[in-house]
Amino acid sequence: MPAIRQEFSAPGILIQATMFGAMISFGLGQLVWGALSDRVGRRPVLLWGLMLFVVSGLIGALADRMEVLLLSRVIQGAALGASVVCARAMVRDLYETRHGAQVLARGLSGLGVIAIISPLLGGVLADIWGWRANIVAIAAAGVLGWVMVWRAVPETIVAKDVRATHWRGLKANYTEILTHRGFLAWSLVALSSYGGLFVVLSGGPFIFLKFLEVSATGFGIAIAMGSLSYLLGTLVCRRLIPRRGLLGTVQLGCIVSLATAFWAIVVGMFEIRSVAAVLAIQMLFGFAHGFHQPCSNAAAPGLFPEKAGTASSWVGLLMALAGVLTGLYLSVMLDFGVRAYAWAIAFWCMLLMFAGLWVVPRFLASEHRH
Repeated sequence: MPAIRQEFSAPGILIQATMFGAMISFGLGQLVWGALSDRVGRRPVLLWGLMLFVVSGLIGALADRMEVLLLSRVIQGAALGASVVCARAMVRDLYETRHGAQVLARGLSGLGVIAIISPLLGGVLADIWGWRANIVAIAAAGVLGWVMVWRAVPETIVAKDVRATHWRGLKANYTEILTHRGFLAWSLVALSSYGGLFVVLSGGPFIFLKFLEVSATGFGIAIAMGSLSYLLGTLVCRRLIPRRGLLGTVQLGCIVSLATAFWAIVVGMFEIRSVAAVLAIQMLFGFAHGFHQPCSNAAAPGLFPEKAGTASSWVGLLMALAGVLTGLYLSVMLDFGVRAYAWAIAFWCMLLMFAGLWVVPRFLASEHRH
C-alpha cells in the first residue's frame, strides 16, 4: 500500500479505499451470491465468482491510473464474496451447527497456513518486483481455485429454492433472518472479530512500514507471526468445541480478547513504538480470532439450514460493514500512528467481550426458557 501511494502520488484516503472499497463490494456482493447460490447451487456460483476474481485481478495488475486500480479492487471484492458465502453455506449444507464449527475451524487452520506463507511471499515479491507482482500472484491463486472447483468440488445443496432471487422471496427471507435475535447475537461476534482483523490487515502496513520502519519482507514476517497465532487458535478451538460447546469456546476467546484490549490500551496510552509491542497485540488478537471466527460463522447461518446461502451472505455483509467502518477510521486517524492503531483493536476487542459474554448468553438463556 505505501508503494502504491508512492507510484500514483495518491492521497491516503484513496489508498485505504483499495481496502474498504473492496470491503463494501465484498459485503454487498455476498447478498447477490448468497441468494443466487440458494437458487442455482453453490458450484456454479463458485465458478462464476472465481472467474471474475481472476479477470479483475489482471486488470488491477495492468492499471496505469489509481482510478483503474480502485475499480478493479472493487470488482475483485464483489467476486471474492462468492467463495466466502458459498464456503459457509456448503458447511451448513453438509453438517449440523456444532460439527460445522469444528469443520470450519479445520478449514480455517488450513487458511492459517496459507496466511503464514502469503505475507512472506508477498513481502519478497514486493521487494523484488514491486506491488504489481502481488496482484498477479493473487490472480494466479484465483486460477488455481477455479481449477480445483471445476475438477473436484461437488454440488452440496439438496433442495434449491426457486424463490430465493424473487423480490417477495428475498424480502421474506431477509425479514426472517434480520429479526432473529440469535442470528444478530452471533453476527455481532463475527463482525467484531472481523473489524479487529481489518485493523491488522489495513492499518498494519502503515504502522510497520512507515512508523516502525521495517522492510517489506520484515512486515511479511510480522503478519506471518500473527497468522501463526491465528492458526494455533483454530487448532485449540477444534479441541474445545466438543467439550465446551460454541458459547464456552467463544467465552474462552473473550478472555484472550480482554488481554489484547488491555495491552493495546497500554501501548496506545504510552505510544510504545516497538515492533515487539505491536506484534504482541497482533498475535494475541490472531489467537482469539481463531476461536471467534469459526464458532460465529457456523452458528449464525446454522440457524437457517434451508436458506444457508442467504443467511451466510448477511453474516458476510455485516462483517464487511465492520471492515468499512474500520477503513474509514484508519483513513482519518492513521497519521496518529501506533496510538490510533492500538485503540482501534482495543475497541473491537471490547465489543467482542460484550457480544460473547453478554449478548449471546442472553439469547441462549431465553431460548432455553422457551
